[in-house]
Order: sequence, then C-alpha cells, then structure tokens
Amino acid sequence: MSHTSRAALAATALAALLAASPARAQQVATPTETKAVDEKAFKVDEAGTYANADLSYVLTSGNSTANSLGFKGDVTHRWAKHSIGFAAGGLRASSSPDLRYAVGTPGDFEIVIPEAETTAEYYYGRGRYDYKLSDRLYLTAGAGWEQNRFSGLDDRWLVDTGLGYIFVNNDRTSFRGAAGITYTDEQYTVEDGRDGSFLGARLGWDFQQKLFSNTTFTHTLLADENLEDTDDLRLDANFGLHVAMSSKLGLKVNWRLLWDNQPALAEYPLLPPGPGGSYNGETVLAPYKELDQGFSVSLVFSFAPPKKG
Repeated sequence: MSHTSRAALAATALAALLAASPARAQQVATPTETKAVDEKAFKVDEAGTYANADLSYVLTSGNSTANSLGFKGDVTHRWAKHSIGFAAGGLRASSSPDLRYAVGTPGDFEIVIPEAETTAEYYYGRGRYDYKLSDRLYLTAGAGWEQNRFSGLDDRWLVDTGLGYIFVNNDRTSFRGAAGITYTDEQYTVEDGRDGSFLGARLGWDFQQKLFSNTTFTHTLLADENLEDTDDLRLDANFGLHVAMSSKLGLKVNWRLLWDNQPALAEYPLLPPGPGGSYNGETVLAPYKELDQGFSVSLVFSFAPPKKG
C-alpha cells in the first residue's frame, strides 16, 4: 500500500471516529438523563402493605434510678383506589426522687433511695381510610384516641374527614397535605368547667426529603382549631432524621413539639408563706405549660413491597 493510500485510509478512519464520537457520547449520556428525569417524575403510590415499628429504651441505675420506654408502629395497606392504616404508640418514663434519707442510728444506719416514680406517660391509637379521586387528590377520614395525664389530658377522642392532595411524590421528595373538619371529645384530669366536646378544623402535612442515599429528613405537622373557641389551638410537629442501615433496619432521631394555647388545669397544694407553716389541705388550680417537647433516638424496623422495575 502506497503512502498516499495509507494517508487516505487514516484520514477516513479519523473522520469516521470523529463522526461516531458525538453519537457515542449521546448514547452514554441518555441513561443518565433518563434517570434524572425519573427521580423527579411524579409517581403513584404502589399497592401493597407498608409497616414501620420504632423502639427506644433507656435505663440507668446506681446512685439514681431512671428508665424510659418508647414505642410506636403503623401499618398501611394500599389498593388501587383505597388505603387503610392503623397506628399506635406510647411513652413511659420514670425516675427516683431527689430526696434520700437514712434509717437507723448515727452509728448504724442504711441509706434509702426511693423507688422510681412515673414522670411522663403518653399513649395514642388511630386509624385512617383514604379514597383516591385522582393520582393526586383523595378523600380522607380517620378516628383516634390519646391520653397524656401529665399534661392534664385524661382522654381525647377525635374523628375527622377532609380532602388531601399530593403535591410532590418522587424518588427523592414527598410532600402531601390535608384539610378538613373534626369532632373532639375531651376529658381532663381536673375538671375546669370547659366543654370538652366541640367541632373543629384541621390542617396537616407530611414531608420527606432524601438527603443522601441512606439518609432521609422527615417532618409532619397537625394543627387543630376549636371552631367554637378560636383561642383553643393545638399544634403537633415532628422533625426527624432517618438513617437506613439495611433495607429493613434503620436508626432515627426525632424531635417532637406539642403546643396547646389553652392547656388543661393542674391542681397544686397551697402552702402558707414563711417558714414553720403547715399544710392545711387547701389547693389551687393553675394551667400546665403550653409547650411540651421530647427528643428520642430509636431503632426502626420497616417493611414495604418491592419496587417495580
């Protein structure tokens, strides 16, 4: 082959290579671009059973005794148009009082540390039914019960119904909200003359944002307004960070805020001013604090149907 033929062949090969390079680059880039679009595309909730269970426990002993047990769980089954779910949970904490004393004589005595007393206790249970009107819009109805005696609430029963809307639902972000009307029936540990049964309005949302491949930020909010007394407003907000250790096991930290603009009343013993006074059995009523908050670290066990595709 002559030098001229070799040069022509090389030029032809180089031109073919340059012509193929953009096409090849486009072929390589296409899957990446498709994946990015899929991550942001709206996705309909898949049918199946979804379940979560959180468990936390803290125990200290020795010079003082304290323990705390927290648990919550939920299970939801989704069909093409319908979904039904149940959730329950609670928290119980106790600690030994600061007061310690000795029993015996100066030369022979025993230190007594009082047994732990309950310092916090909260339980709840609820159910919910949703019906899809479209891929985004749905009807919702629910009923629930809760008890928080350390905030003056002996029982609270609540039923609600309303409309929900899914604003965003993809591989990285989920945001949905709902608004509706409620009927509440409350009983307090100390009766204060207030009517515990009333119609109300509710606004709430649920937000999830995937920060990393195994880390998700979560936030929920429920706002309940008494329509018969608009000063009676309650907020329940949760902020959480979930780190998945496997497909079914994770670790979650959560900060919960409970705010009540009209807290229940507590009964306190009234002691006379000054030293040497004796308690005569008289009591006074005063409201609990408006804000309760709690921080928890828990193990999370999750179950969900396998993703399609």
